[in-house]
Amino acid sequence: MVSALLLAATIRVFGSAGAEAQLTPANTSSPLNPRNVASIPFQTNVADATAFVEAATDDKRWKVRAKLRADVTDRGADRGEVGEAFVQSAATDWLDLTAGRVIEKWGTGYGWTPTAFVGPARNPTDPNDRRSAYRGRDMIRADLFVKDTSISLYALEGGEVAARVYRLVRGTDVSLVFKNKDVGISFSRVFGEALELHAEVARTAHTRIVVGGQYTLPKNVNVVVEVYHGTDGLTASQWDEFRDSVDGDLRQANASYAPLRMARTYAFARVSRPFRKVDVELIAITNLRDGSTLVRAAATYKLRPNVSLYAIDTELLGGSGSEMSYLQVERATTAGVRVYF
Repeated sequence: MVSALLLAATIRVFGSAGAEAQLTPANTSSPLNPRNVASIPFQTNVADATAFVEAATDDKRWKVRAKLRADVTDRGADRGEVGEAFVQSAATDWLDLTAGRVIEKWGTGYGWTPTAFVGPARNPTDPNDRRSAYRGRDMIRADLFVKDTSISLYALEGGEVAARVYRLVRGTDVSLVFKNKDVGISFSRVFGEALELHAEVARTAHTRIVVGGQYTLPKNVNVVVEVYHGTDGLTASQWDEFRDSVDGDLRQANASYAPLRMARTYAFARVSRPFRKVDVELIAITNLRDGSTLVRAAATYKLRPNVSLYAIDTELLGGSGSEMSYLQVERATTAGVRVYF
């Protein structure tokens, strides 16, 4: 049976490999890192390779997919993993069944995806996952198609259950998502050919909300703006308590500090433009409580159609006592190369 399926299948192998170096000078003026007690290395080097293997029968009734990834660093954190590996079958015209490890992409947000209960949470400083580092979750999934509604049911590792209901309602994409006691809803709508608006609300132990949109200007200039609010962040008084705790237990304060999660409300803006051989991108993320800002500028040069060189500079702006002034590094400067196959 397997041999017969393989003979009638289309097999694809694709992926990328890359290497990059990053300079991260220690911020010794940070209350969390006096005299570089955090032992921040000035330079780190990493390399990775990711391969995707897909096989699908010509009638689309069966599909197999695997993502294999290896990481090597000069910090001794080498590892290999299976990021994705599943078998999918179109049992009927209205039912698909999937079993294995799957990378789910829930949510409509660009910098944040509060409703990503099952899939990996997006990193607002690297929303495109440039190193293809996402890892899936082990599950059994059933996708049911009922008229204009799709319903996905999940049995997850650890005994958790989840569900997603999607429907296009008068031109608006609407998704309801559940996982155990967590619930969320997301919206997305396109207006004309240039404007898209989206929103997500998730209620777990905390409430997380993102509202935003993107607009495409002439010459393919793309602008994304979002505002994120999460009650799992710190209020102004809680932030003051955190700062007071640094002198008492520096180790615990370092363990508690999580960049871009120490406030409740953030603004996100991204501007990108492709040129003939160079793509440029600028991201700014601002803590709306104290005004401190992370600015990330990136340029990617297409050396060949399948080879890209890139440089990324991340600067931290903020006065004394602000969230960004507590970061243990002054800045991050990255240079890398990626080959696609």
